[in-house]
Amino acid sequence: MNYNTNIEKTLLSSIIYDPKLLDEVKLLIDKSDFSAPYRDIYVAILHLDDAQKPIDEHFIAKELERQRKFNPDLLTDVMIANPLSSSTLQYYAKGLKVESLKAKITKATHKLMEGDLGVVDEIRLYKEKIDEIEGIKVLKNDAWSDFARWDLDVEELESLKFEYLLDHFIVKNEITMISARPGTGKSLLAVSLSNMLLMRGSTQRVIYLDGDNSLSTVSSRGIGDLKRKHQDRFMYFCGRSKREFEHIISKLRQMDLSECLVVFDSIKNFIQGDRDKNKDVSEAMEIIKSLRNNGATVLLLHHQNKKQKDHNSNYAGSSAFEEDVSNAFVLERNEDKQALILKPFKARSGELFEQAYRYNKDNTLTKLDLEYAKQNREDEEMIEETLEFLRSFRGTPMWSDLWKNLTEQGYDKEKASNVIKAGVGKLWNFYKGERNNQKLYYLLESTNSSSVQNSTRTPRTPNIGLYGGVEVVEYDPRTPRTHSDGGLSSVNEQESSFDSSEKSQNRHDDLPREKDIEAVYI
Repeated sequence: MNYNTNIEKTLLSSIIYDPKLLDEVKLLIDKSDFSAPYRDIYVAILHLDDAQKPIDEHFIAKELERQRKFNPDLLTDVMIANPLSSSTLQYYAKGLKVESLKAKITKATHKLMEGDLGVVDEIRLYKEKIDEIEGIKVLKNDAWSDFARWDLDVEELESLKFEYLLDHFIVKNEITMISARPGTGKSLLAVSLSNMLLMRGSTQRVIYLDGDNSLSTVSSRGIGDLKRKHQDRFMYFCGRSKREFEHIISKLRQMDLSECLVVFDSIKNFIQGDRDKNKDVSEAMEIIKSLRNNGATVLLLHHQNKKQKDHNSNYAGSSAFEEDVSNAFVLERNEDKQALILKPFKARSGELFEQAYRYNKDNTLTKLDLEYAKQNREDEEMIEETLEFLRSFRGTPMWSDLWKNLTEQGYDKEKASNVIKAGVGKLWNFYKGERNNQKLYYLLESTNSSSVQNSTRTPRTPNIGLYGGVEVVEYDPRTPRTHSDGGLSSVNEQESSFDSSEKSQNRHDDLPREKDIEAVYI
């Protein structure tokens, strides 16, 4: 065969100089495209890559020695060849492929001349590959059947089932991005979410790629306990080199990832290039979309830029992040309530809601009422002032009376209006008076009463906010749930936990509480 050995040496030198180029080379050429002596070096590089060993002169020499094919002069020729950039490398690789195909055509033509008619289709296939590489368009009118394997499968489409892993938040087999300022709690949220989805059986395996946190940080967050708990269902990769992460992702791209949650923490660690450039981000997102196409549900953690006076971006870097994900949330933290608040800013798949959670040290999440989660100390003060005003007011006050009571104490007018509006139906209510149809306000019975034992709803404690941090749930004895295995507290048990029996009290010692409030687990 007539090979251009200079091309081969240059390609091999480029791979050794920058091993990440190997993936590009493998897409274009295989070992049969190299001439015999340089083929041995390429095969040694492939073996090192599969074994996750460094691709350098020392390890290549050892691999060749192991195969008894080491030629020091040949390896030296490769090492001194000028390496190529990524863009130029494709041109050289295509050139080598074309030369290899032409050699194969020549060999097959000799067989044809000897009477072997079976090589006719083989020659045609080689020529089509060369035309494809060289960009020559051969118009055809009889190849529509070739598209059948890529055409939309209606039966497959109809069999698909839309599913949330977590209602109105994580959609199965879609890409969700969560962006936040550093230190907000992205990783804590993602780890807890992973734990609880495994506990509930919503996903069968979690692959967590952590490029942000140190091993000491991971240890302090109880990841070891989760590993012992879930075994190989919770695979956590941390403290790995960029090349090791690339190898893990490359392996994942070849696997069936159905019923798997893949977490990237954070996505900036897995971009080859600049996160501000569309081209670099788009290349990374193509890889992530390939994982989704393999069946995975993907969660991307991303950073948010510092707040600006005139502009506040939902995420840092290129617009390709938002373009290529299905759904996206901004995560904010309210320290007063230790609340993690998620605000959707892109919803391509599913119906997404703003929602709030509290992180628990056992790596579970408690779902919080959204109004409660957003409250700060000033809101609580205004709620207390309004409750006290309604208790002590002689008669039935109008909206303007409530508003005036707050604003005359120096509270912001708009905030005062919002607090009064938010409390309607939760702490107080109103009816229309006969005169000018004015709104007359009164305390709700459950707010005004000192006892909540006979309430048919989850109890509320007025002095800590609108809902007291609980989701109001109607009692229904037909809907039992479990807490110990799936991170879900029982609606039935919540009601009974306020029973005076010691047995009822002891069963709920492990549930997180805030004062006398029962927390509703997701």
